[in-house]
Amino acid sequence: MNMPIRPTLAAIAALFVFLVALPAASAGAACHLRIVWTELPPYQTVGADGKPSGIDIELVSEASRRMPCAIDWEFAPRPRALLLVQEGKADAVVGVGRTVEREAFGIFSQPIREGRNVLIVRKGYAAKFPYQNLTSLAASPFRLGVVSGSRYSQEFEDLTRSGALSDNIIPVQNGESAMAMLMRDRIDGFIDGYRIALNRAAQLGLADDIDVHPMFVNEHKAFALFSQAANIDPAIITRFNAVIMGMEADGTITRIISNYGS
Repeated sequence: MNMPIRPTLAAIAALFVFLVALPAASAGAACHLRIVWTELPPYQTVGADGKPSGIDIELVSEASRRMPCAIDWEFAPRPRALLLVQEGKADAVVGVGRTVEREAFGIFSQPIREGRNVLIVRKGYAAKFPYQNLTSLAASPFRLGVVSGSRYSQEFEDLTRSGALSDNIIPVQNGESAMAMLMRDRIDGFIDGYRIALNRAAQLGLADDIDVHPMFVNEHKAFALFSQAANIDPAIITRFNAVIMGMEADGTITRIISNYGS
């Protein structure tokens, strides 16, 4: 009588290791990637040694070490970074969100980390604005600083597209400009990444002058975006994804992020 085959956990684990190792032959020492980064502390910035540093840089550097794969880091503002990837002049950009537009010219990796966007207001002003979401904010006279081209959440995109936020939005050049306008009472608040906003406030000496509003804005995942036009060996991307999954499983991603505070 034929007996059913029931693979053991050890056998499944061995098969996983074998599959992960398959791409390594073609993505080994010859692997070389040109990856673009931008100034976005604490995720991406310049370290004390003058080299790229930050959460995203450490995560991708550790992944490249495990693959192994050599990396050439190239700096560019985010719009330029995405254009370089779209044109195949760079192999990847790190720490970006997933959008339909970017899927047209890139290949998203496994998520390298999670993050959240929050509403930043002046210290003691959160209770003055009892909003539960952006929809209720849009129905008020709240002055919202917005960096052109930013995609804070799906709700934000829907409200912007419908025109519901048109009376609220005040354009700001960047996060630093938004912080300065907030302190001068030219805006009531602005949306930014949680870690990014707190890091910027600390650098500007304004950590005690702002509050994170309790309103939910967005939780999101950040990815590496590989260029379709660069014709990267698919085995390299497969290997990168497998290594990132391994780093998540063994706690490396959590450890690196925790080094930058809560």
